[in-house]
Amino acid sequence: MGYSLHPSFARNYQLCDELGSGGYGFVMTAVHQIEQVEVAVKFVIKDKVPKEAWVTDEVFGRLPMEVMLLMMVNHGNIVKCLDVYEDELYFYPLPFLDVPSRPQYCRRPSHDLFECIEQTKHKRLSEKQARYIMSQVVDAVHYLKNQGISHRDIKDENLVVDRDLRVKLIDFGSATIVDPSFPRPYYKLFFGTTAYASPEILQKKPYQAEPAEVWTLGVLMSYLLTGMSPFPSENDALEGRIVLSEVPGKRLSKSCLHMMARCLEPDPTRRATIEEVREHRWLRGSESAVGRH
Repeated sequence: MGYSLHPSFARNYQLCDELGSGGYGFVMTAVHQIEQVEVAVKFVIKDKVPKEAWVTDEVFGRLPMEVMLLMMVNHGNIVKCLDVYEDELYFYPLPFLDVPSRPQYCRRPSHDLFECIEQTKHKRLSEKQARYIMSQVVDAVHYLKNQGISHRDIKDENLVVDRDLRVKLIDFGSATIVDPSFPRPYYKLFFGTTAYASPEILQKKPYQAEPAEVWTLGVLMSYLLTGMSPFPSENDALEGRIVLSEVPGKRLSKSCLHMMARCLEPDPTRRATIEEVREHRWLRGSESAVGRH
């Protein structure tokens, strides 16, 4: 990096490769000098964090919202922050995430779900594999909802998998938190990725985070199962016209299509809740999914 990192971090970890970058910072791999364990560390650039994205913690003082949320959450399918380093320019929670091993159907090392899908034969997963991944993502979103947290940028690039398709949700740079005992607020500003944006967001209407989050789950299902968005155009998304590209000779199950349609209901007041999605019959029996198509 050509930069003097926190002395304790520098003593224990050797930085390696950059994995990616975003609006507030970048992610790099690092290896523990003694244990030789590889982790991924996100460097949050202080000057790029907007004023509304800062919070005050009783122990750590002023922190970016993203860092505080990573310290709060405790779920098997969500990245967990165990420690935080800070210097003049950066916050860097650590370990941000154990770097997963190579998924068995990927031809080269890969860390996010988008890359793994791209490397499969048909650029899509089997229904069994997709169901297993979705069950984990839905469980994570349900957990966050009960904590008053909305991720607001769920997509394949923010899901990391290991060789057994165990999922970790990462990148809380767009996340928000409210008191879960209060009615959920409406938002005007859009946080996330346009390809996953719900109709109410595309129409620039005030929106609630949970229905918008459920919509992203339906879009994610399509990417997992077909390798493509369910909507060829923005008008298709606004009207909820789902167009799927299926593998010749392989049809998606009725329960799969039903769950996707419930998530992609264009009217947010009629769209499935995260509780309905979590209990949907398509997700039952999704304990294992490893295997080739």
